Amino acid sequence: MKMTGIYLILACLTLGMIVSVDLLSGTSLASSLHSLRVVFDTTTFQEFCIMILFAALPVISTFADKFKQSKSPRR
Repeated sequence: MKMTGIYLILACLTLGMIVSVDLLSGTSLASSLHSLRVVFDTTTFQEFCIMILFAALPVISTFADKFKQSKSPRR
């Protein structure tokens, strides 16, 4: 779960940096958030599926490790 937490923190920091750079350049907060959303409006369904898969990889890896540990015999 630490890896998932680190991944989420890094994602939030990245989005925060993107918005703060827009704000420093004089763009309003609403316009900055709108520009983040517009980027995803132009993606195709296949690209969207791949983005979701890559975003979910750290969570899948964490759950796979937990499942693998619970399946191994205890000593």
